[in-house]
Amino acid sequence: MKRLNRGKELDLIQHARLHDERAFAELVEAYTLAVYRITRRMVTDTLEAESIVQETFWRFWQKLPRYQTDAPLLPYLATIASNLARDRYRRERWLDDGDAENVLENRADEGPEPEAQFDQKQTLERLAAAVESLPIGYRAVIALRYDAGLDYEEIAQALSMPLNTVRTHLRRAKQKLKERMEADDG
Repeated sequence: MKRLNRGKELDLIQHARLHDERAFAELVEAYTLAVYRITRRMVTDTLEAESIVQETFWRFWQKLPRYQTDAPLLPYLATIASNLARDRYRRERWLDDGDAENVLENRADEGPEPEAQFDQKQTLERLAAAVESLPIGYRAVIALRYDAGLDYEEIAQALSMPLNTVRTHLRRAKQKLKERMEADDG
């Protein structure tokens, strides 16, 4: 997942502020996959994730005149998406098992042997289920770190939490995933 270079991003934002729909469409195209991956980690339903992505960009469009360009755009979009996902989670308290195969879509490096492919698919499904079993806050830091590729400072900014809390959440989330995977193995 490749981010826009900062100069191009600022140029597109400036044009979008002048109601250049083409420039805004380029921003949407550049960041939709990243925002979707972040959101998909936090919600188990693909349609719900798509809805949150659309609402994220709609809210960004509304806030565009007031958007401060002193920070990269992806953490800002991640903040909007994660807040929407958390709000919906609190409101609905999803208990859906979801389609684990779709959670880590496009992440498998398929091996040449059918047996290896099957084993890898099972491992990814187990990992996806383990991620979905995490509390929403842990899923958020996992999504922002591994799907969006944000560094700890950007995650802290996106989730409005202290840097040490981000580190703690990430460490605890990885520990819970490790424990869950080990429990499934043995």
